[in-house]
Amino acid sequence: MASVEIPLKDTDEVIELDLDQLPDGEEVLGILKQENAPLQTWITLGLEYYKQGKVDDFVKIFESWQNDANCSYAGSDKDQMTALDTLAAYYVQQARKEKNKERKKDLFTQATLLYTMADKIIMYDQNHLLGRACFFLLEGDKMDQADAQFNFVLNQDASNIPALLGKACISFNRKDYRGALAYYKKALRTNPNCPAAVRLGMGHCFMKLGKFEKARLAFVRAMALDSKSVGTLVGLAVLELNSKEADSIKNGVQLLSKAYTIDSGNPMVLNHLANHFFFKKDYNKVQHLALHAFHGTENESIQAESCYQLARSFHVQGDFDQAFQYYYQSTQFASSQFVLPHFGLGQMYIYRGDTENASQCFEKVLKAQPGNYETMKILGSLYASLKDEGKEDDVKRETAKGYLQKVVDQFPDDVEAWIELAQILEITDVQVSPTF
Repeated sequence: MASVEIPLKDTDEVIELDLDQLPDGEEVLGILKQENAPLQTWITLGLEYYKQGKVDDFVKIFESWQNDANCSYAGSDKDQMTALDTLAAYYVQQARKEKNKERKKDLFTQATLLYTMADKIIMYDQNHLLGRACFFLLEGDKMDQADAQFNFVLNQDASNIPALLGKACISFNRKDYRGALAYYKKALRTNPNCPAAVRLGMGHCFMKLGKFEKARLAFVRAMALDSKSVGTLVGLAVLELNSKEADSIKNGVQLLSKAYTIDSGNPMVLNHLANHFFFKKDYNKVQHLALHAFHGTENESIQAESCYQLARSFHVQGDFDQAFQYYYQSTQFASSQFVLPHFGLGQMYIYRGDTENASQCFEKVLKAQPGNYETMKILGSLYASLKDEGKEDDVKRETAKGYLQKVVDQFPDDVEAWIELAQILEITDVQVSPTF
């Protein structure tokens, strides 16, 4: 039977608490304060309340020790750092789940304060550095600081698994997928019993590198280790759906349905299901799922995808005002590589007769995908239709000529493109156009 002893002040006696039958947290906190108990006892009891799901009691104990705990013993500095870091890590964990921006900001502020206080006690403790580095990663705009702290830990211990996984995460976010994979592999060699999330990370790296069979093997292994991993189910589903074969698509949808059963609020799952129902022409489901996904995350890439799903569902139904709104919103969240909302927004501008903004949208698409046939054809047509004789429009007509020439080179049977090209050559090169 596990128990904790609280020494009674100024005596040799103790109060023994059975960990399986802990009293009310307020009662224990009162005893700890009254007896000026050693900080290590506060930590042990606070963590036990956390393990038992009594989180409020855990927080009260970890928030109260600074004024009333006895820190006059050898090694108390490390316990003080641990107490500060533990509560900070709890606040970070809560911030990850928090949807309210103000509340999230408050939790981050509290965590920052605690980590800063711990810095002043033992700055270069490995666990402290790792905790702070993970916090930097979560904040999003402090990747360089996180990288520096993971590097410091690895310089002390080249096989430190949390630091290796942190470096893998940073490399992946910097689109260095080979580097990320190398860190994951080193972590796995160091401890072959790493959790399923390591195999999941490797699977994502393999997907980005175009090694789809290796990605599948990594996801299957991750699934064997954790059958309820939503990320793994989504990864496998994407592989199945991308094969575009009837049986594989069916398997992919079943995997997404299983993921939805495990976590019906997961925004990745909701977006992928919305995409599936778009092709099923069930637009009400698309809108329901995509809206749920949008409001369930603060990840801008996921929000961009949600808005795009909403936009195209309205687009295909002829509700161009709603489509315009969501395409535009998607472009505000989208990375430079996610160009589909720019393409859709460009179409909406054409519908509105705004060729200037339409052209800007399609130029963004072409910058990300230089050989895109549809985009070159649309831009060629937009620039070819310019009526002014100004120098800037002449430049655009020359650009249009280049785009349309590439289109007809790729697709010689595209009659529309030939006509557009002939018309623009008629303006810019009278001698050449009659030969068409």
